[in-house]
Amino acid sequence: MDVKQILKEYQAQHTIKLVASDLDGTLLDKTGMLSEANRKSIQDLKARGIQFAIVTGRPYFSVGPLLSMWGIEGLVDVIIANNGLEIGIQATGELLLGEKLSVEAIHEILDLYKDIPGNFCFYGDNALYGQEMDAFMKRVSVKNHLPAYVEDLKIFIKKDLEKLLLACDPNDLEMINDFYLANQSELYRGFKSQDYLFEFMHLSVSNLGGIEKLAQHLGFNVEEVIAFGDNLNDLEMIQGSGFGVAMINGDPVVKAHAKIIAPHHDEDGFAFIIQKLMKNYEFS
Repeated sequence: MDVKQILKEYQAQHTIKLVASDLDGTLLDKTGMLSEANRKSIQDLKARGIQFAIVTGRPYFSVGPLLSMWGIEGLVDVIIANNGLEIGIQATGELLLGEKLSVEAIHEILDLYKDIPGNFCFYGDNALYGQEMDAFMKRVSVKNHLPAYVEDLKIFIKKDLEKLLLACDPNDLEMINDFYLANQSELYRGFKSQDYLFEFMHLSVSNLGGIEKLAQHLGFNVEEVIAFGDNLNDLEMIQGSGFGVAMINGDPVVKAHAKIIAPHHDEDGFAFIIQKLMKNYEFS
């Protein structure tokens, strides 16, 4: 079944209220920039009265300053950041918050994973903190325009955090995921978010949870949401939204649960699907 037919079937049952897209590996290219085709597609959505949301693992404070660089300042209605923890409604300035990762949970993780290879890091106070100044810390510091500092996290962390990151060698990621699955806790959840990154958050927080909270707040249904993503932290929103779109460069598990597969993120895959939508979807 082709994209046109799949969209027609969706149209027969739902009205689109929101398009939600992950950033890295989905909306942005490999250099972290937004193509003109993708920017224009967001404009086209807005012209037809459809809201647009960014959904990202990045912290909320780091995304807003980048909108003008990407040329979409004023085009983004909602920023769902920190994998669903922070929901910023741009028109009103409201910030809806989920549950943070407790200090107790953080200490449990740091103790349990002390012999696991990798560098624990976290965002806080408009900066990035980690156990060592590795390539990940340097890259993220430059990418998000944030200062980076090395600290003993067990001593330094004295309050609940949005999330804890474990930057690792891609070759160690499956081992870390297996270790997590064998040592799960009621205090937190963990997931692979990039091929070099494992994240820990409060058990209740997810990208889908952020979309559900937004939908309830604004008065629409998650079935009226089209969600784009590529990695395992996008899996729940791909499964739970009305229409899940996975990028062809995405994780095989995510692609297996999507309604359709978009072209590569370096080949304007987001724009390709949105333009198909513009041609084939009848807007109310």
